[in-house]
Amino acid sequence: MTQTRTGPNEIVLTAPANLALVMLSPQPNREVALNSSRKKIGLAPLGSIEIVPEGAELFARWMVDKENLLVAVDERKLAVIAGMEFQNEDFELQPPRIGSVDRKALLFANLMREEFQRGDAMNELCFDGLITLFAAHLLRTYSSRSNHRDRLIVGGLSPKAWRAVSDYIQDNLQERLSIIELAGITGLSPSHFLRAFRRTAGQAPHQYLVAKRLAFAERLVMTTDLPLAAIAQSTGFSSNSHMTAVMKRVRGFTPLDLRRDLRRQT
Repeated sequence: MTQTRTGPNEIVLTAPANLALVMLSPQPNREVALNSSRKKIGLAPLGSIEIVPEGAELFARWMVDKENLLVAVDERKLAVIAGMEFQNEDFELQPPRIGSVDRKALLFANLMREEFQRGDAMNELCFDGLITLFAAHLLRTYSSRSNHRDRLIVGGLSPKAWRAVSDYIQDNLQERLSIIELAGITGLSPSHFLRAFRRTAGQAPHQYLVAKRLAFAERLVMTTDLPLAAIAQSTGFSSNSHMTAVMKRVRGFTPLDLRRDLRRQT
């Protein structure tokens, strides 16, 4: 995913992956051609979306300064999501006409941008969940799977599914987890898994993961003499500063505070 701000320009490319472009600023007189020499000209308002299937030839020209969010999803990942969501990995993307506004895509774009801008403090599982939901939205809205009707699933995870996914998270706190990976453990599609997990745990998977990592980190800080950097690595944080920032924000104290307080008491 990339967020760009550029002045008037044009681009010609062969899409290396399935691309979705969400406009974060309006673009009057935008010119677009997809697999054709015939250019279409029109207004691309705030929140409009353009989709370029993998391998397609794209020409685009814009006349004003613009800001947009570009999300790339490779063909295999999109097929896996299609298989989990619709029980069929076959799909064909169907790009909308120029200027098509998609409020849901704009919501996802703003959430992804907000998380991405956190830099080192970005929650990777949260970001992965947003990308996965965005990809599922593309399939539901702009593909040959758009007429698929979801099977209504209500309630949370079954006790067996909850044990399996919670144990898996606990056993892999130091790993980079993905929503597709966790959903596969429960046998649910990513979108159904996210709803069921929140209903069961009372929080999103990324919040649950952070809580478990913090609890494990606190236990290591209090019961071992391991360097804080080693504790951060073994509990899934990118660095000691990342662990410290998250613990300060969530718990109100830092690992160093915790270790100092413990030493004062002994």
